[in-house]
Amino acid sequence: MLEADVFVDDRVELVDGEIERMQRPKNLHAARQAQVVIRLSRVVDERLVRAETGVILTDDTFLVADAVLVHAPVPDERWLAAADVRLLVEVAETTRERDLGVKQRAYAAAGVPVYWVVDGARGVVHVFDRPGADGYLGLALVRFGEPLAVPGTDATITLE
Repeated sequence: MLEADVFVDDRVELVDGEIERMQRPKNLHAARQAQVVIRLSRVVDERLVRAETGVILTDDTFLVADAVLVHAPVPDERWLAAADVRLLVEVAETTRERDLGVKQRAYAAAGVPVYWVVDGARGVVHVFDRPGADGYLGLALVRFGEPLAVPGTDATITLE
């Protein structure tokens, strides 16, 4: 259905074979998402940074990420796979429970190495690493304004 653009006008995700409709992002979400993408693009090759992109995790799970840093350029004609991803970012303005719950578990089970949840309500970034079958084994909280280590580089960024 994805390849046939059945949902071209809808924002949907596929989770364990179930289609879930997603809310359209609001202004604050878009601003935080842009901040992440712009700041990542300043410290890594911009060809490695994606915004609002689908990632196929398994045969029955396809999620849309707010920002992704890939290991290497990916051909334009295909979806991203979990193996392409170095860092995956979700902005949690209205989706905190989902981003810290079902999405965190799905990304970890698929082997996404580092997962950030930008939590504007709390002014922190939840930094998950060391993925496992039931979730991430590592979690750090980085306050807005403090440096965030960009995986696979010596660079850091700060979010506000």
